[in-house]
Amino acid sequence: YKNQINEKNFFEIENFRLKKLLNINEHNYSKKLTGRILADPYARPNANIFIDLGELDGLKINDLVFNENGLIGRVVEIGKKSSEVLSILNVNSVIPVFSLKTKKKFFVQGNKENLKVKHLENEHALRHNELIVSTSAAGYFKAGINIGKVFKTLDEVIIDPFAKKTDSIYVSVLVYNFKDLTNW
Repeated sequence: YKNQINEKNFFEIENFRLKKLLNINEHNYSKKLTGRILADPYARPNANIFIDLGELDGLKINDLVFNENGLIGRVVEIGKKSSEVLSILNVNSVIPVFSLKTKKKFFVQGNKENLKVKHLENEHALRHNELIVSTSAAGYFKAGINIGKVFKTLDEVIIDPFAKKTDSIYVSVLVYNFKDLTNW
C-alpha cells in the first residue's frame, strides 16, 4: 500500500505540473507543444537539455522552451523526434533584457545557477527584486518574456531566473508560424 500511495502522490504532482504548464496562452500565429525532458538535467550543471519533440512535431531552431515557471531556453539543434535546448543558465546563453523599474537595457549571461549582468555600466543602479524581461533585440526572443528578478548583495548583482531546468520533467515549446503573421 505504501508503494501505491507513493505512486499516486507522484502522479498527482505530475498532473498538477502538467496543468500549470498548459496555461500558456496560444495565439492564432503560434502553437504550443508539450513534451518531456529526455536527458537527466541533474547530470551536468552546464549541459544542454534534450527534449522529445523534433522536426516531425514542427519545431524550428530558436523556438522558445518553457516549463511551468517560465522560460528555460531555446532550441539549438533539431532531430526528427528530439531536440537540443540551450538553457538560459548555460554559460553560452546570452539574452537581451530590459529592467521594468529602472528602464535599463542590458544582457544577461548564464552562470549555471543564475544569470550574470553583462554590458551595463552601473549594475548597482538596478533595484532589488526588480522584474527583468526579454527584448526582441536578438531576433529570436519575443519582447516581454519574464526572465527573472534582480538579486543584490553588497558585492554583486545577479538575476535569479524564474525557471530552472530541474523544476520539472515537462516542457512546453511555442512554435511560431510566421507565414500566418504575414498573410492577413
